[in-house]
Amino acid sequence: MRNTSLCFLLSIGFANECHADSVRLYGLIDQGIQINLNSQHATLKAFKVQQGNKMASRFGMQGRGEIAPSHVVFFNLEGETNPSSPAILFKRRNYIGYENRQVGQFTLGLQSSVSFDIARLIDPSGLIRQKFVIDDLSGIFNGRYGNKWVDNALKYSFRTPGFNFITSYQLGSPDSNHQPNFAAGTSYKIGNTLIAGSYSMTQNSRLTHHNESSQIFNAGISQTMGNVHLKLGFSQSELSNGRSSTTRRHQHLLIHSVKNLGVGFKYQASPQVDFFAAAYRQKTSFQTSTSKYGNKLVVGGNYHLSKRTHVYAFVNHANGSDSGKVMNDLTSGTIGIVHRF
Repeated sequence: MRNTSLCFLLSIGFANECHADSVRLYGLIDQGIQINLNSQHATLKAFKVQQGNKMASRFGMQGRGEIAPSHVVFFNLEGETNPSSPAILFKRRNYIGYENRQVGQFTLGLQSSVSFDIARLIDPSGLIRQKFVIDDLSGIFNGRYGNKWVDNALKYSFRTPGFNFITSYQLGSPDSNHQPNFAAGTSYKIGNTLIAGSYSMTQNSRLTHHNESSQIFNAGISQTMGNVHLKLGFSQSELSNGRSSTTRRHQHLLIHSVKNLGVGFKYQASPQVDFFAAAYRQKTSFQTSTSKYGNKLVVGGNYHLSKRTHVYAFVNHANGSDSGKVMNDLTSGTIGIVHRF
């Protein structure tokens, strides 16, 4: 009886402490079915049930505490729930921050990159997790040198109702693949028009034994006209002295730059139903003065059962090449459900 009472009192104390510090648990589950419509791709299963088709399934904890009027300290710990991913706790987000309404917000630790933050605003399809879509637009081909997550990074952001400025610096680490990275981005909204862009530069000295750098630039525009939301996005990744795109046997294929252009729209048919379509064009340039082109097309829709739950369906088609690698026609259909809690 004594032990039961003690556990009960500890539970109440923990709950009160969490409430006082504004600590909350949250998460997102994305489960779906993907059907591969191209039988010639032997490495792809014709039918599979998997999570994270549209958005990354995750579980996290956030906390905020006011240390003085208008001065807030907060933290965010977040990890993926996909069992196939490496078992690293809080590998998506792991940072602490300080916020002041007049000065802005500072965060330190593992967090999303500036390039990815801006790409989310201008990506025509809105499919954050879909391969061959936003990964290309946000320069993720060059992601091993600074996107889409940055660790050991100091990030600053300043927001007003129509203007947002963010910048970050990632420290290099000799014990990991983290290279020094600097990035800055901004977005400006006036009426129904939003314009956004970012620039990222990563020093690759540890990888090449030279003081070289890779750069990513992206920009785009978003326009709302009634029930139609139009978006156009562009990105360009510049790789200093090139990078091998395949195996050692093909090291002569040194990529100089990767350019991506995407255009698309979203139509809000009703408060619960929307449809979207987007097309992407990629150009990969090599140091041999040759180029390869890739195409991506995605069409789909969402049905919102509630504010926290919606079902989705989309068809994705890609051909030509992906970051310089030859790609046969690849078509897949995906249906699933997303629930936030």
